[in-house]
Amino acid sequence: MKSNGDGTQPLRLLFVNRSYHPDVEATGQLLTELCTDLAKVYDVTVLAGRPNFVTTQARTSLIGHESHEGVHIVRIRNLRFTKSSLLGRAVGLVSYLLLALWAGLTFRRPNLIIAETDPPLLGLLGALLKWWHRCPFIFYLQDLFPEVGLALGRLRPGLLTRLLWWATQAGLLGADRVIVLGEDMRRRVIERGIDPAKVDIVPNWADTTRILPVKRDNPLRREWQLDGQFVVMYSGNLGLSQGLEHVLEAAAALRREPVLFLLVGEGAAKTGLMARAKEADLTNVRFLPYQPKDRLSESLGAADLHLIPLRPGLSGYMVPSKLYGILASGTPYLAAVDADSEVAHVTRRHNTGLLIEPDSSTQMIAALRWCLGHREELRTMAERGRALAESEYDRSVAVAKFEQVIGAASGQSDAATVRRRHPLCVTIPT
Repeated sequence: MKSNGDGTQPLRLLFVNRSYHPDVEATGQLLTELCTDLAKVYDVTVLAGRPNFVTTQARTSLIGHESHEGVHIVRIRNLRFTKSSLLGRAVGLVSYLLLALWAGLTFRRPNLIIAETDPPLLGLLGALLKWWHRCPFIFYLQDLFPEVGLALGRLRPGLLTRLLWWATQAGLLGADRVIVLGEDMRRRVIERGIDPAKVDIVPNWADTTRILPVKRDNPLRREWQLDGQFVVMYSGNLGLSQGLEHVLEAAAALRREPVLFLLVGEGAAKTGLMARAKEADLTNVRFLPYQPKDRLSESLGAADLHLIPLRPGLSGYMVPSKLYGILASGTPYLAAVDADSEVAHVTRRHNTGLLIEPDSSTQMIAALRWCLGHREELRTMAERGRALAESEYDRSVAVAKFEQVIGAASGQSDAATVRRRHPLCVTIPT
């Protein structure tokens, strides 16, 4: 237990989310950065599950204990199934939920509970733990269920959909504060009947001290033999929400142009995409695994243009976190998103990329051809993007906003006031 030796103790924060260090998924990496920074001020514990794409040391106990950069990790040994199987994934997530419930009920009473949305029923779990421990609860939305599943066609109206809606609604109603990623998501939450006064916007972020523009003499461009090519990259989860088949259609149309498409990452759609690219003999398409985090600047910087595709109808239900790393890398992007989405709002407001309609191969092809002839305009967009990342979407900015919400939820009207009164600790009533 942290203490400064004068009788004061830091707030005990309990985060609940399956994905966490060393998981390479975006939500897990972002939560790891957030908790690492908060652990400098608070006593932070995370109820985490098994990573999806990282092999970890085998355990015999269902619940283990680890530490990473000042954060106590309670590791749930949930069943792990491939994301390509909806039933298998559901079984894996339910096993995490049940073990996390047990661990949460037996955990020492926290001062504040923060639940994310991996898996979707965590809002209900957070509300239950709030009741059990008699402490405030923040519902931290990375996506909104069941709307995401319905928009993707992975769910149909029925019992499961009603269960997901009820579980999310229980979390929203039971939470003392609700954190969303953008104005579009805030609008969706308010449409569910949630008090606007308790909904706070904290966008995802990039660490601009670690993700730097690496354009000249990029080691990965040499290693991947990309010289002379206009590199169009998609980096992240190769899942069902992105509509990446349209990228392959664009690659087929541009196979005679000096354009190389790099799809970097893993996900449920990867196997099918690789099979389609091979069948169509798309030699201008390459697939690469997730890159080490310490080479993220080089990986993102290896692109001349990034892609941010998202299926139509997902506006406000999820926000692609890859936007912020792309901005930090000083690379322009082509976003195929709904016009009222957070990504579209940022792009129009700051002119950091190009916008097209989602699921439109025709518009993607036309936009990519425009990019080939307008390199100087792209460089200007990239410079604006880097400046925007530093000023509005840096890790330090997001953590400060998150601390303000912690202050409001925990009864401290302003987290900055708490820091000034006591730079590391606050007094916990006994």
